[in-house]
Amino acid sequence: MDLTSADGESFVVDMSLTQGDKIRRIRQFWDDRAKQYGDGCRATLGEVRLRKLEIRTMIKYIRKFAPSLVLDVGCGNGYSTKMYAQNFPTIDFLGVDYSPEMIKHARKNVTRNCSFDTADVLDIGSMPRGRFDLIITQRCLQNLPDYARQRDAIYNLISLKAPDGRLLLMECSKTGVAQLNRVRKQFCRSPLNNIEPWHNCFFVDETIKEDFKADIVYFSSTYMFISKVIHRRLSLVGYWLPPIGKFGYDRLYIL
Repeated sequence: MDLTSADGESFVVDMSLTQGDKIRRIRQFWDDRAKQYGDGCRATLGEVRLRKLEIRTMIKYIRKFAPSLVLDVGCGNGYSTKMYAQNFPTIDFLGVDYSPEMIKHARKNVTRNCSFDTADVLDIGSMPRGRFDLIITQRCLQNLPDYARQRDAIYNLISLKAPDGRLLLMECSKTGVAQLNRVRKQFCRSPLNNIEPWHNCFFVDETIKEDFKADIVYFSSTYMFISKVIHRRLSLVGYWLPPIGKFGYDRLYIL
């Protein structure tokens, strides 16, 4: 089945995939994206303004928590990791991703405080050793095919953080998608049924809060309301306005 995602990217859904096949297909999907987009910002998300909003928000929280060592899990082609390293030259950043093609591009033009390696968040033996003051993800864990694996991945990340360290999981929310479509209905607009593509399993907010006592930051609220409810051509307005209220399916979970 051929579909188009909310950010305009096309994808194919194969309903007959087993979980093992799906995991392999997801990895291949990201290898192919790396080959298509190289070291560009669209390699991990086609919606460029939302991508930039994610980066701006993450910079704000890196500054707030002032770590000395940051692990960026699911760093993709390193586009955002390198921006963080440039903004914080006294902080060391290590980016890891399970896509060799993504890491190949990430290793181009790195700064002295930034490095990259191949690792799988589900395989703790492949992950870097050490105690990280801050561990971040950006739409990484949602690429695991079910919550059981996402939960295992989060426990793996918890085992890698320093005693006073934090996890910043910037992931998409099923709860937020349902909320968005309810509001679209109130505005007499049809629901967006294709936001969550075949290679994603979005978070359920109540589950993450119950299992990990996560705090949720609704950083995309204004952007999502203006661009997804009012009109997508107004996304630039939403990008520049501050977030208001508990809205938007791209959310930051702080553990």
